[in-house]
Amino acid sequence: MGKFLKIVLGVALVLVVLIAAAVVVLPMVVDPNDYKDRLVAEVKQHTGRDFVIAQPLELSVFPWLGIDTGGVILGNAPGFGRQPFAQVRHLGVRVKLLPLLSRNIEVDTLVLEGAEINLVRAADGRTNWDDLAGKDEQAPARDPESGGDKAEEGVPTIASLKIQGVWLRDVRIRWQDDQTGVNYVLDKVRLEVGALAPGARVPVEAGFTLSGSQPPVDVTLELNTEARMSESLRRVDLKGLHLVADGEGEGLPSSGMHVEVAADVVTDLDADTLVISDLVVQGPAVAITGKLDVAGLQQAPWIEGHLELVDTNLKQLAALFGNRIETTDPQALTQVSLKVDLSHDGKATRIEPFEISLDDTHASGFVRLLDTRGPVLRAQLDVDALDLDRYQPPQSQSDKVPGKVSGGDKAARKAEAGSAGDLFAGLRSLDLEADLRIGKLTVSKARLRDVSVRLVSKGGVLEAAPVSARFYQGRFHGKVRLDARKKTPRLHLVENLQGVQIGPLLADVTGQDKLVGAGDLKLDLRLTGLSEAEVRRSLNGNGSFVFRDGAYTGVDLVKLIRTATGQGQNTTQAGNTAEQTEFTEMRGSFIARNGVISNRDLSAKSPLLRVSGQGDVDLSANRIDYTVTAKVVASLQGQGGADAGQLAGLPIPVRIQGALDGPDYTLDVEALLRAKASQRLEQEKAKLRNKIEQKVQERLKDVLGGKLKGLFGR
Repeated sequence: MGKFLKIVLGVALVLVVLIAAAVVVLPMVVDPNDYKDRLVAEVKQHTGRDFVIAQPLELSVFPWLGIDTGGVILGNAPGFGRQPFAQVRHLGVRVKLLPLLSRNIEVDTLVLEGAEINLVRAADGRTNWDDLAGKDEQAPARDPESGGDKAEEGVPTIASLKIQGVWLRDVRIRWQDDQTGVNYVLDKVRLEVGALAPGARVPVEAGFTLSGSQPPVDVTLELNTEARMSESLRRVDLKGLHLVADGEGEGLPSSGMHVEVAADVVTDLDADTLVISDLVVQGPAVAITGKLDVAGLQQAPWIEGHLELVDTNLKQLAALFGNRIETTDPQALTQVSLKVDLSHDGKATRIEPFEISLDDTHASGFVRLLDTRGPVLRAQLDVDALDLDRYQPPQSQSDKVPGKVSGGDKAARKAEAGSAGDLFAGLRSLDLEADLRIGKLTVSKARLRDVSVRLVSKGGVLEAAPVSARFYQGRFHGKVRLDARKKTPRLHLVENLQGVQIGPLLADVTGQDKLVGAGDLKLDLRLTGLSEAEVRRSLNGNGSFVFRDGAYTGVDLVKLIRTATGQGQNTTQAGNTAEQTEFTEMRGSFIARNGVISNRDLSAKSPLLRVSGQGDVDLSANRIDYTVTAKVVASLQGQGGADAGQLAGLPIPVRIQGALDGPDYTLDVEALLRAKASQRLEQEKAKLRNKIEQKVQERLKDVLGGKLKGLFGR
């Protein structure tokens, strides 16, 4: 036993002596700088670039086997100037010696300080790292029996890995894009990680600053968390992840932008999952909470999550990015909240269900993106009440005058149209089926209820059919077809209104109720383009209308007739104290050709009048030229005027001419006099005919009477 102990102690002593000798002698015998030139040459041979190690290589042996150096410079690719591609001020790595004997790797703190990397894309699209990317290599053959790679046979596995820490400090990355003229600098990059040991919580700190030229911005980011790794190094838990971003520059508020993100993150490579829980995103005018689960992380990700947006002011949020939103209602878009359940199965993405509150509007539904190619969309939206007019841009003074566009406005709109490009390019590949239901809807001041719309888009053609709604005590049915297969869209509208009270409708939409009564309206219209000017000049189609128990306000034809004929002043139809022409029925049809609407069969009936009309409305010129012809069918005596029986049946024309929003009404006296003269002429002709007929009858009576007497006297 004593002898055995002596042998063991002797062996241990020899090992100690050998290790001590190695610590003392190895650095004296082995100089790593002897291999510096060879290392530089190898890099030059494999990359074609200059490689410099300016500082000497310092070797340490026990208890750490390591090397430290500095002044490492890798040259740039040919054609990208003399500036180095990368340079490092200090680089150090050390591995504990004895644990290597049992395949346990213990690494001291990895140190990389003062690194600078310059990335450049030339105007022709080449980058200064293309030559470093290498060529695709054939994957090593796999052993069909063992399932392992042949190239890995005989390579010892790692029993464990421990890293005392990682120090990445004072790193700068420059990005220069000569194609777009954009330059970015990622500066003061740092990463500090504590001792990496399986099962232990490791503090992690990181940060950087980002500055750019287009647009000029400066962003600072700081990250703090605690990381824990499993024994197999396949699972990483980030507890209390806290990310803070501060930015200032163009498109951001003058006071800057501050955003904070907090969450817990778990990545498990064995389970192939990623879990983000207790997610909170807070920033100016926005707050988001939620969670996210990802399966199939490395292959075909499958995602499930829930997100909530809480009382967000979209106007303030847009202002953070330099976009100012102005609405007719200043309070619009100031209170928005959202709750969504989302999922993604590798091909399809579903937001189902979702709930959204937009100011006073509440909606729910779903959106299914079945395929990103196209894309292929299926959706449903149920809305309680929506006033679209609140969200329109404020109307400028020039826009309030229909048809009037100044030269400056024309130039601005032309430039805007040119910059907008092809607005419907995305519609041509869209495959959409959607259902929309709205309880109450206000659009262009018109008020609708129980709106139902079915939307289908295929091959650049979008159809809304059927479209139905309750509409001013009546019903609306129709369809709309938008053909965007060409850059300038074409629109086809078919509308059918039944029992609609036209007065309140016109009062809401135009502010004037020129026509009142219950009406039916049928329209079949086609137009090219969507701007007001394009609509005015390209409108084509036809329509018909019938209005019952109504009136045309603004002109009293009876009063106009009396005044023009000198039969009374300030008089109206019986019981009619307003300036209006009442009718029991009005009907007609029209044809539209290139923005000119023509009507030739207007017919209206009232107890006193029969009215017909014909003329044209030129939308492009914003002009009307129309003639209304009235015939008196009853006496006006007893209604405030003298007997007008002599006017019965006489056509009385009224000309309506001028701008659509303020036409002039005049009695066509010349036509009236011609008609009256013609009437008198006909009356005189009738009297003459009566006299001639009477004399002829008397003469015939005398002649025939004498002859008859002579005949019977015989």
